[in-house]
Amino acid sequence: MNDAVNPTWPAPPAGGAGWLRAYLGCIGIALAVGFLYDRTGALRSVLAIGGIVVLLLGLRDFRILGAAVVFLLPFVPTYFLSQGVAGISGQRILGAVIVLALISLACALVLAPGRIRLPAWRPVCLAYVALFVFAALNGARFAPDTPDYFKALGVVTDTTAMAYLQVILFAPSLVLAACAVMALVALNARHPGWILAPLFASAAVLALLVCWFATHADVTVTELGQQDARRALSALGLHANELGLLLNMALAPALCALGATRRLAPRITLMLLSLILMAGVLMTFSRGAFLGLGVVFLYALFSGRGRNWPIYLLLALALVVALSSQSVVQRATQGIGGEDVDMISSGRVNEIWRPLLPEVLQHPVIGNGHAAILWSDAARSRAILPVGHPHSAYLGSLLDVGIAGTLLTALFFGHMWRMFGSAARRAGSAALGGFFRGAAACLPLLLVQGLTDDSFMPGFTHAYLWLAYGAAVGVTQRRRLARAPQASPQPAA
Repeated sequence: MNDAVNPTWPAPPAGGAGWLRAYLGCIGIALAVGFLYDRTGALRSVLAIGGIVVLLLGLRDFRILGAAVVFLLPFVPTYFLSQGVAGISGQRILGAVIVLALISLACALVLAPGRIRLPAWRPVCLAYVALFVFAALNGARFAPDTPDYFKALGVVTDTTAMAYLQVILFAPSLVLAACAVMALVALNARHPGWILAPLFASAAVLALLVCWFATHADVTVTELGQQDARRALSALGLHANELGLLLNMALAPALCALGATRRLAPRITLMLLSLILMAGVLMTFSRGAFLGLGVVFLYALFSGRGRNWPIYLLLALALVVALSSQSVVQRATQGIGGEDVDMISSGRVNEIWRPLLPEVLQHPVIGNGHAAILWSDAARSRAILPVGHPHSAYLGSLLDVGIAGTLLTALFFGHMWRMFGSAARRAGSAALGGFFRGAAACLPLLLVQGLTDDSFMPGFTHAYLWLAYGAAVGVTQRRRLARAPQASPQPAA
């Protein structure tokens, strides 16, 4: 007879009452799922059920809801999130998840005091956030002065101060809130490397959506290379230039993590992810995105440690695909070799930048508020194209926050660069260290693509940059706390 101890299983409840309750519970769940499917359809049923599961698990552990925030953030400005969940706006969905995460965190702080650590923020970061708020409040005073034709052409939907703050202050504040949630999760996670999973998963889904919209648009892929046809991607909710910057900011940390890791499974996963992101960038047909793609590859090659053959392989593949596509080559070389500067800049120089330059001298120190182009003299006199931003982050910064605000922004970006370097040294794993080195590439990427587009203020196009910054804050602080000397135990009374 075997003397080994056999596992014991709990005996079923007497009378089978437990089995009856389980059976009735399964019937109730099946009826609820069927009712939900009948009312909302397959996609929304899956999203609703998944959301309920994440909610129940997240109320028990705030880090699960934090991962949901990380995944959802890049989709907030797109129509995918709002149309996929019963027409609710992406901002409300993300805001609700953030609130639930804070409720779960508060419960954890009450039930387990001392076990949850809160991130600390540097003064330069707080000063930059204060600058962002000040620029929005300063601009709210002038928002009603926006010319009526901007509203008639759909550049803005409303010119009231509250509508302005909703777009300029409240919505981008979700990016800062998600950054804080990311720092909280990275600081309290048992293994901080897992925070890469929801971040890269969202990037892959977004790139696949770009490819799907590009290949299923009313125009052909060849026609997407034309200047006017690229608006087909606007059906996703973002302009092609914005999508290109967003995907490049996800590709940079993915490439550097690929070059740093030596394990086979992560390397294959990161290579597939990089291929998907590269395809998404090419499908935007954005010249700024093409230039940014080159910046990302150059940074990954020069900053890589050890063997970089996967990055060289991906670079060669990207060049082969780009050069073999006539539409990509035509779009990338549009206007090059000609003497028409407006053809090269798509009208930016003479129809946006030059008329706006005198505006900088009117408010040189602190600027005239975020999105000051809307109520500028050039806009009122119709001397510029009807656009909502000056298509240059540098000119936009001088117009909005002046020289003082631009210098503070430069100081904050320098702090970001050092923070990513510190996090890369303290990451504890090769892939996570490569991720932070790649996140630092988002800064020169923003500086390059910012020559002709975007802004230096927080926004959804910088989602992956801010998520990486929050992760860096959490990782550096946890390593600093781990090295801190522990307090000696007090003698018993």
